Order: sequence, then C-alpha cells, then structure tokens
Amino acid sequence: MNKINKIIAGLLFLTGITCFTGCIKEKGFDTPPDNPPSAGLTANMTLAQFNQYADSVNALSTPFVLITRNIIIKGVVIGNDQSGNIYKDLYLEDGTGGICIALDQKFLYATYPVGQTVYIKCQGLYLGNSYALPEIGYNNVGELAGNITQIPSTLISAHLFLDGFPQNPPAPTVETIPNLLTVPLSTLIELDSVHFLSTEIGKPFATEGVAGSTALYNVKGNSVVIYTSSIQYCPWAADPIPGGVGSVTAILTTYNGTPQLTLRDITDLKGFN
Repeated sequence: MNKINKIIAGLLFLTGITCFTGCIKEKGFDTPPDNPPSAGLTANMTLAQFNQYADSVNALSTPFVLITRNIIIKGVVIGNDQSGNIYKDLYLEDGTGGICIALDQKFLYATYPVGQTVYIKCQGLYLGNSYALPEIGYNNVGELAGNITQIPSTLISAHLFLDGFPQNPPAPTVETIPNLLTVPLSTLIELDSVHFLSTEIGKPFATEGVAGSTALYNVKGNSVVIYTSSIQYCPWAADPIPGGVGSVTAILTTYNGTPQLTLRDITDLKGFN
C-alpha cells in the first residue's frame, strides 16, 4: 500500500471511530454516573410511627390533614407505575410498615425504580386516605373538592429525595389470607398455594374502561380480592386469569377496611397454569 492510500485508510478509520462514539452517546449509552445521589437527610419517624401519627390526627375520618410537623420519613420503592396497574402512585416500605405517595407525574418508574431508597420531607404535604388506605398527597383546590389529590409535579423535587443507587427491594413477607387484617398496609406480601375459581379462569383480569376485582382463594376457602386497573392503563389486564395453584406477590392495600391486593405486574403470579 502506498503512502497516500495509508493516509486515506487512517482518516477513514478515525472517522469511523468518531461516528461510532457519537452514535453511542446519541442513543443514551453514556457511562453511568460514578457518584450515587445522596439525600443528606435523616428520617425521624419510621413508617410504622408515621402511620400511628396518621391515626392520632384522625386522618382516616377526614378527607385530608395538612402535615405541619417537621417529619422526615424514608423507604424503599416496592411498587411504581411501570406495568400500568399502579397509576401516579409510589409504594414505599421500610421494614416496619409502608406508605402510598400520590404524585402528579407519569413514568415514575424512570426516576423511582423498585429498590430505590427515597426520603420524604412531609411538612407542607397532606395526609389523607384513599378508600381507607393512608396516603401522602396534596390539596389541589378545585380539582377534586373534598378529596386528597396528587402532589403537583412542581413540588415533587422539594419533598422527595433519592438516596443511593437502586438495590434489591425488600423480600415479600409470606402471609395467609386470614392474617391479612393484621399486616401493615402498603407492604409487599406473598400468598402461597392459592387459586382462582374455575368460573373465572380464562376471563380477562379487567376490560376496557372497567377495572377488575377477582377473588383469590386458599384451600380452606378463604378469599381476598385482586384489584386490576382497566386495560387502557394496564395492558396485561387483558390476559386471561390462569388456572391451577400458585403463589402471588402483591402490595397489600385496602378497600374501605377490606384487605385487597394490587399486583405490580403479571409476573407476580407464579406457578399457575
């Protein structure tokens, strides 16, 4: 190869490297940051204590109550909106209890993935309930008069703070259906050896515009309802209810005092046919 050809080949090689590097950066393959985010905060209440505080201010008998105390809580994300069955809510757990946070923002999972530790400055937010489920939110006057609503997106960064990179989320606690009334709400649980009724097998979990409530049974006939958003929000809600016996991992919620399960994704059903 003569000298001119070598020069041309070298230029082409350098051009190829530049284009490849640019493509990687353009497609979002940049090197992850070395330094994890730090909230720089210390929680002064566990989630169990916070829920006791909620009871003490009688939040569950009123639409919402302004949090005036300098309360800081923290928890690990166990549920977000990634699959569509949870909408504009985050569920956090800290080993003592759980809490639901209502946020007026979509694609929460991109910022708050499962396993992410989050600190919350509660002062200035509102404490209320959604069908008797304790919830931190806001008072958006005129939006839903008399009901707690989501924290506005413009205020989220002033109250929620990431701490560290996402880690493995807390393991679910294995429970039984009769024991659910004693389990802390908004925590991750597992029910084993459960099944759906034969009359429900093959039907979708929910339909267009209509949320679904499907009963899950143990061998003794005890039951609990699985709530599923309509398929316009939750694509997998159109999947057929499976047969057989299996296990379910879900977030324990409530509907006016009756235990209810919220699946994070269809993959939280295991072992069914």
